[in-house]
Amino acid sequence: MPAHPRDLRALAGARRAVLGRRVPGRRVLARVAAGPALSVADQALVSACNFATTIVLAHALGLEAFGLFSTAWIAVLLTVSLQLGLVVCPMISIGPGLGDEARPAYYAIVLVHEAAFLTLAGGAVAIGLALAFGDRALGLAAGVACAAHLAQDFCRRYLFARGRPPVVLGIDALNQGIKLAGLILLSRAGMLSPTRALEVVAASAALSCLCAIPFRGALAWRAGEFGAASRRQWHSGRWLVLTGLMQWLSGYGGLLVAGALLGVTLIGVLRAAQSILGVLNLIRDALENIVPPIAGRALAQGGLHGLRPVIGVTAAIGFAGGLSFTALLALTGKSLLAAAFGPDMAAYAWVVAWYSLLFPVSLVSFAQICAFRALERTGAVFAATAAAAALNLALVYPAVRGFGIEGLLGVAITSEVLVCLVLAGLLRRVLRAPSGTLGSLQPA
Repeated sequence: MPAHPRDLRALAGARRAVLGRRVPGRRVLARVAAGPALSVADQALVSACNFATTIVLAHALGLEAFGLFSTAWIAVLLTVSLQLGLVVCPMISIGPGLGDEARPAYYAIVLVHEAAFLTLAGGAVAIGLALAFGDRALGLAAGVACAAHLAQDFCRRYLFARGRPPVVLGIDALNQGIKLAGLILLSRAGMLSPTRALEVVAASAALSCLCAIPFRGALAWRAGEFGAASRRQWHSGRWLVLTGLMQWLSGYGGLLVAGALLGVTLIGVLRAAQSILGVLNLIRDALENIVPPIAGRALAQGGLHGLRPVIGVTAAIGFAGGLSFTALLALTGKSLLAAAFGPDMAAYAWVVAWYSLLFPVSLVSFAQICAFRALERTGAVFAATAAAAALNLALVYPAVRGFGIEGLLGVAITSEVLVCLVLAGLLRRVLRAPSGTLGSLQPA
């Protein structure tokens, strides 16, 4: 939906209402602006370091070993998607909207949920990869790296939800700096392998989590509230868990099919191309840290009338920003690939241009998803994602078989457009509802 000047004024008013105070002077304005600015800076740091990490791994391991590492990391990304749906997304939408007295108990309960999820996810990845590759050392390293990476990702999002963006920037700088330095040292010593790379990832993430503990904020264990909080968490996240699974199937199921048909080296090539697009992920990740808490508070304060401008402005910013970077990467993709990964990779520059078309559409979808998450009506998100996943799974095998990488990318773009269209239709019905019917939109 387009953003009008009145939307921008409404969004500013919603933010003032969320903050619960007037903005009297420059000091307060500076504090208000610091959170989004630090979020963007943090995402820029993470994206740049992840890009550098991918370059180091691709050069040191070679395409085949890098493909093996990337295949193992795809399993870790599945657990990240599940954690987002089950723990993180409900937390960052529900927590900021609670009263001061309720927050400590709620966040303590969420920490228990996270600890249980880390144990199950790390064990599942370790066992699954050990059986899949017949390599116990690789499986164990992947399981530990999975648990540590999940913990670090949760810590940073938890601290964003609790209003501590400077701490997030600090722990992310520590994590990325140690990881990158360790990989470079092992690479220069000729000792880098997929297993050791996973061990470095685990060690840097674990240290980052330890440094975050002193900034956890007030916590209060109230056993009597565990059941109610867990049910609300599940009510909000149950569809997002399935949505995360569908997104993983859409995003990586096709990649695994392509790897099976065209060779595991292709996974390394596509992973390298995806790393070029990390700057686009910066936009979405920064909005992920900013928009859901604002949307949750705006809905609590102003109902649907307060939510509409937040979603409209987010969609406009996402589409414009994504489209601008898409055009830039379409022009510079060949030189970027050649400079980062060598002249042999430059032949795949067209993959960057194709992949980049996903992002303007996905950022509009993200704005709509934020609305459904604030309303705690995430079944709509699952419905849209499931429809796209079904289309993807039905078409990806014949498309890759017949057209190779072009077929894979064509199916991915078509699926993303379908998600956006389905969400737009469902959200339009919700936002047209009178403000007086808001209570019927909330969970019982």
